[in-house]
Amino acid sequence: MAARQELLIGTRNSKLALVQAERVSNALAGANPGTKFPWRTVSVSGDVDKTSPFLKFAGPSDAAKNIWTEEMEAKLVSGELNLLVHCLKDMPTRLPVGCVLGAIVHREDPTDALVVKESLRGQYSDLAQLPPGSVVGTSSTRRKALLALRYPQLVVEECRGNLDTRLRKLDDPNGPYAAIIVATAGLVRIDMAHRITRRLPPSDFPYAVGQGALGIEVREHDSDTRSRIQRIEDPLVRKMCLAERSLLRTLQGGCSSPVAVNCTAETPGPSASPSLARLRLEGTIIHPQGTSQVSAWAAADVGDDNAAEVLGAEVARRLLEDGGRNLLEEISRFYKSNSLR
Repeated sequence: MAARQELLIGTRNSKLALVQAERVSNALAGANPGTKFPWRTVSVSGDVDKTSPFLKFAGPSDAAKNIWTEEMEAKLVSGELNLLVHCLKDMPTRLPVGCVLGAIVHREDPTDALVVKESLRGQYSDLAQLPPGSVVGTSSTRRKALLALRYPQLVVEECRGNLDTRLRKLDDPNGPYAAIIVATAGLVRIDMAHRITRRLPPSDFPYAVGQGALGIEVREHDSDTRSRIQRIEDPLVRKMCLAERSLLRTLQGGCSSPVAVNCTAETPGPSASPSLARLRLEGTIIHPQGTSQVSAWAAADVGDDNAAEVLGAEVARRLLEDGGRNLLEEISRFYKSNSLR
């Protein structure tokens, strides 16, 4: 069979998504001479409904993440598209039948970024400096939970939309926000890193599973496309992100569940194989109201996908045994009671 000369990328229609699709397209074209990788935008429900808080989609499943992926995956399965480019943190940990995570690429700094209102930048450079009652905007239940836990003196309000929209809401002189919290990687990718007031340290503000990385989704049996996209994959990034995703999948946490991680690569021993990476993975579950948290960690030499998955599952097991199971049940009851209001 003749090699295909064009493979069509599916992406969301936002500035950040288009920047990410272009970066992946260029990298793939460089790694696969003679093949073009144009992209096509797809409207997804998460971009259509820009007002509902994510609690609307919360629960033990991946329902909240499906609002960013479902429409694109339908076109992938039908053959209209050959591959999809997602923010990895938006991808469900369980993909539809016939779809697989073919490659993980281009991980930027995975931390969260504090962005202070332009008119207040000279006064405040940290969350702890904001006066009590200051409004901080975010759409993430993980960030809301961490703010409630670490900074209960602040008021947290919903702030949805693409990055440009959220920055406009922040800087509006009549707007309520003193600051917002967004992913560092997104601001870097759209050349807005100068707006970052402070990158929040993961030791205090652990990040979302897969944050900062891009996931490329393909059809399960499309071995040709899988082999092409794997040429641009970073093996270390893949191991770290697979460990994080395994943790979340084992906990059955959806996009809106306040589960956070901090994964670091340590220096392996002098006799270790070059293919091994010494990973330390910490996981945290936080009650949405910031009333409690459970954390656990483990470290291991990871040489392949299976070992990465085992590490993530081990941290999840420790979380569950150390009080996480009861906390997740409490969170589930909280979600159910709020959804009925």
